[in-house]
Amino acid sequence: MVDVATLDQCWRKPTRLSRHETVNGLAVHRLPFVGGPLFFVAPGVLNLVKHFDVVHIHNTDFFLDSLAATRFIHRRPLVVSTHGGFFHTADYAAFKRMYFNLITRRSLKAATVVPNSASDERKFAPYAGRAVRIDNAIDYPAFAAVERRPTLGRLITVGRLAPNKNLPALLRAFACARELQPGLTLVVIGDGHLRPELEQQAAALNIADAVRWTGEIDDSSLRAELAAAEIFLSAATYEGFGLALLEAMAAGLIPVVNEIEAFREVIMDGQNGFLANYGQPDSAAQTLVQVLRLPPDERGRLSAAARAGAAKFDWPETVEKFEAVYKEAINKAS
Repeated sequence: MVDVATLDQCWRKPTRLSRHETVNGLAVHRLPFVGGPLFFVAPGVLNLVKHFDVVHIHNTDFFLDSLAATRFIHRRPLVVSTHGGFFHTADYAAFKRMYFNLITRRSLKAATVVPNSASDERKFAPYAGRAVRIDNAIDYPAFAAVERRPTLGRLITVGRLAPNKNLPALLRAFACARELQPGLTLVVIGDGHLRPELEQQAAALNIADAVRWTGEIDDSSLRAELAAAEIFLSAATYEGFGLALLEAMAAGLIPVVNEIEAFREVIMDGQNGFLANYGQPDSAAQTLVQVLRLPPDERGRLSAAARAGAAKFDWPETVEKFEAVYKEAINKAS
């Protein structure tokens, strides 16, 4: 039996969600809480854990801290996936470091820690009771089955409109690229509180008519958007792991992404995609336009290489790794 516990409200929507629901055959328990995206308190989780053999916590938040502190009561083995922790932005950086050093490091000792990237492994594994790196996975067959019908000059980016996604730099690079190759268009998949100011920036750059903002969309619509695009872009300055990048690669898009560690783990520059310096919009635009001007056979080779790179992150092997972690955690606790 697998149950899911989460919060009863999305951060950007004031409506409270139903307390209990079955989603895709799984029981979902939504817990009342106080606080916000950075730190919250949801004490109701303590009433749930006693019914399960192992508790898997996704991210280093209140759930980890509270269940680690009360483990002497519930005595359940804990597994935590890191997903970058709370370090995606530089906001409240000093407070985050203090909290990590005082609280998170102690909480990690009570769990089997699953870093989802090399950077997470360096950051979290030294403080873990045990650490096993397992990279994130994607539904590779679903995205690889996308029937590509790319629109000439259409680019796409996917992700929350959050500071670490660095959309202002991406828009500047796109504006520069349009000066070099008029007619390019950009589809922005995702939503967030930054959207109004990003739309204003697009207008100031005279690219408003060339940018389409979809907001949040379902997986089927995402695959349709990927099928119609030529190039995947990301100017992110920090990623725990690039799921959107891998899904785009599985769909056969050629990525042109910022040269950060999470992307360097996946992209072999010039072989299955391209790394660009989005800190210099002119440079990133030059890279993008060079890719768009490659001959069709070279574009086809890169598309196939991108798919092959993404195939390594399919779910079946990842599931086996998690099952092994669960079994070991349960055996050690028994």
